[in-house]
Amino acid sequence: MQSLPFAILVLDAGPEYAILHASDEYLAATLTTRADLIGRPLFDAFPGETAEAEGPIRLRASLESVLRTGRTHAMEVQRYDVPDRQGGGFIVKSWLPTNIPVPGEDGRVRFILHRVYDLTAILASEDGQGVGSQPAHLTRSLQDLRQLAELMREGEGRRRNAEARATEAGERLELAVAAGELGTFYCPMPMGKIFWNDKCKEHFFLPEDAEVDFDVFYSRIHPDDRDHTRAAVDASVVDGKGYDVEYRVLAPDGRERWLRAKGRTYYDRAGAPTRFDGITIDISDTKRIQAELARSNQQKDDFLAMLAHELRNPLAPITAAADLLAIAPPEPARIARMSEVLSRQARHMSAMLDDLLDVSRVTRGVVELNKTVIDCKQVVAAALEQVQPLTEKRGHKVSTHITYEQAQVVGDEKRLVQVLANLLNNAAKYTPARGAIELALRVDGGEVVVTVADNGAGIGADLLPHVFELFVQGARTPDRAQGGLGLGLPLVKSLVGLHGGRVAASSGGPGAGSVFEVRLPRHQSADAGAGATGGLAPQAGQALRIVVVDDNADAAWTLATCLRAVGHSVEEMTNPRAALAIPPERVPDVFLLDIGMPDIDGHELARRLRGQPHTAGTRLIAVTGYGNIEEKAGGKGDFDRYLVKPVNFGKLMQMLDDVMTT
Repeated sequence: MQSLPFAILVLDAGPEYAILHASDEYLAATLTTRADLIGRPLFDAFPGETAEAEGPIRLRASLESVLRTGRTHAMEVQRYDVPDRQGGGFIVKSWLPTNIPVPGEDGRVRFILHRVYDLTAILASEDGQGVGSQPAHLTRSLQDLRQLAELMREGEGRRRNAEARATEAGERLELAVAAGELGTFYCPMPMGKIFWNDKCKEHFFLPEDAEVDFDVFYSRIHPDDRDHTRAAVDASVVDGKGYDVEYRVLAPDGRERWLRAKGRTYYDRAGAPTRFDGITIDISDTKRIQAELARSNQQKDDFLAMLAHELRNPLAPITAAADLLAIAPPEPARIARMSEVLSRQARHMSAMLDDLLDVSRVTRGVVELNKTVIDCKQVVAAALEQVQPLTEKRGHKVSTHITYEQAQVVGDEKRLVQVLANLLNNAAKYTPARGAIELALRVDGGEVVVTVADNGAGIGADLLPHVFELFVQGARTPDRAQGGLGLGLPLVKSLVGLHGGRVAASSGGPGAGSVFEVRLPRHQSADAGAGATGGLAPQAGQALRIVVVDDNADAAWTLATCLRAVGHSVEEMTNPRAALAIPPERVPDVFLLDIGMPDIDGHELARRLRGQPHTAGTRLIAVTGYGNIEEKAGGKGDFDRYLVKPVNFGKLMQMLDDVMTT
């Protein structure tokens, strides 16, 4: 510093601008010594009495500008006279000062270089004061000074251009950092305090005014990620390795974020580390996608393993039957039994393959829908009829709540029955024996809403968001009592979507049952009147009281359930004498009587009902499995209408309308 070929002071950036160092050139130019200057405030060491009136004010303003902007400030030529230590008095001097900032570790101005050029001789020469009488060596010196002044001006111009380019580059860098949402960090050595930009603090869930050090840094990293992050930092600082690490950051409220940090350590010429800096990137979305892909792949693998198991199950008895045919004598009874086994297992395999093909067609959007205006009450009735064997086998109680309003949609009836049957089948499979299943049909504004609820196994919170995805299935019991491939719900979602609707699932968790809700666009002319319904459902206020009498309990339950599904009040009876014992206050609007009953057949029951005053006027509809005209003619006086089994539900609805209006 002392030997620099410039007249220069090093000033502290404090309010007094204390002089810290002075070059030999400066001491010679100002006729001072270090003892005169070092440690003294600038304006004490050089009082204003020997300066131009505005000189100290301009100098202070220049220094304040450097502190405020962090940029070099070149002043105009200033006059400041220095004491003549030999002859006494003062020597008139003209100076060209430049004040240059020196930033500290935190980026703020720490020192100011106060550089001056003595232009006294140059200015005197330009004023024509005795240049011609100067000795040759002085003339050369004056020329050198003029050249130096010119070089100074050129150098200052280059410096300013360089500063402008650096500023522009810095602004571009700031724009790139902001556009990339990058956090930046800077850590001077020795390691302790860290300087983060606002985005980096945001990455670590810290406020913008937070002070950061390595303790804060490590405290925000997930405990499972701290060790390998600390090792990565140490490897960069100690061994000079690149810093590239991923870790999770935790907020005080439990929020979590994945970050990737990249950086490096910088060293001086002696090989000592000087700083450690780099960037942080939020990779939470990438990690989430990776986790989803991994979960999807695992689900696919689980599904394929389950599919292999399900296909091997029917293959085992088929293979055994084939082996038995090869080694056992051809006994008719054994062959008949093996034929039943082969047929049953082949149907089972065929059903599974049909499910796979069905899901493939529907999810790829290649299925064709046969859309017509249909009444959802008819859909509900058909779905209930399909699942009736399973619900009866497991002893479930099935209840229905059906709106009296018209609930028409435009859709494929077969596919919508498939949707509800799948939901009901799931409810029956995943509800323990003798459980409760409830189906409700209602109208909500412009939508028809069907809800299937059960009190069964429920759905865990981790599985609930994924129940409609392919290859997803709830936990199975060891005996695999539920069976199936888990394709029903993805199929439901796809089919409902093809109808312009949506489906949702909810559950209170394992053991708390499940609720599935299907919403379909309601047909716009749904309120056009009874004629639009085709007689499939009663109008509001026209629900009928019906008694179904059939010695076959399954047949009675199925028919009654279908009628309840469309809003009628239905009572089932398997004993004809119970129908005769109905008191006057419980007489229905319609009796549906099976013909082929033991003890009292349908014809006899009809004659006795006609013979009782309180049931004589009740409408009677025969439900017969014989289907011959002679039987109909023989009972013409007893019954109002006849139906042949299996009952066509649409015809029954129309018949009920006709019976009640004639």
